[in-house]
Amino acid sequence: MPSLRYIVFVLASSLLLIAHAAPLVVPRGLLGTTWIEASISSDVFLNDPKDKELFSTTLTGVKLGQRLTPRGKYNAGLYLLSGTYKGHPGSSLVLKIMKSTDNAALGEAKALREIGDLVASGMLSDKLVSRQPVPVIIMLKKPGDVLSTTKAYKEANVAIKEQMRTQTNKLKCEKVASLAVTKHILHLDNHEGNGLVTLSGTTVASLELIDFGVPDTFLVGKSVKEVDVLNFCLQRLKSKAQSA
Repeated sequence: MPSLRYIVFVLASSLLLIAHAAPLVVPRGLLGTTWIEASISSDVFLNDPKDKELFSTTLTGVKLGQRLTPRGKYNAGLYLLSGTYKGHPGSSLVLKIMKSTDNAALGEAKALREIGDLVASGMLSDKLVSRQPVPVIIMLKKPGDVLSTTKAYKEANVAIKEQMRTQTNKLKCEKVASLAVTKHILHLDNHEGNGLVTLSGTTVASLELIDFGVPDTFLVGKSVKEVDVLNFCLQRLKSKAQSA
């Protein structure tokens, strides 16, 4: 008859094998939310063979304009376009150069497609960017500015600034919750720079979310409730503010 020590060893080994064979697709810190199903970089989200072809097309007629950002952690730079592209003025579009065509890039392209912001994705040949074709995403450019960069915010007193931040967070989480229940995409990279506001005086009139890339964009279940996402988002922002 096997000893207790042997049984414990076998069970522990089995658990380790399971952990390595089936890695979590949702970060541990989010496991308490039963409605978050998977990262957009997982095969759970990229579940259609056509999803793997999002960078299979060679894009033509793309003329790069002003560079918006340098190479970043998850991309190789953002640009406006020059002229027009697919009927859109170049200034109304943003082109993001991806570092590869891996699942992270595919997931971002699909997420943008799901929410209606994707204009095109594929391979671009432009010697000003690279000697080799590079994967790019072309998306709609959102209106607005980062709150802290606006003239109204800079000139406001401490109380008004706090009021404007509160309004921004409320609108941000309302937008996050709405997208979660209508498009089943959860945007959790909600630092200040990923929300563009439009002001009316010192009132935040509207807000647009940007950056639907990894590691903080997720697939959520179709039964998710808007109020649950709203409260979850507000609590996360509150916790981050308290720990800052």
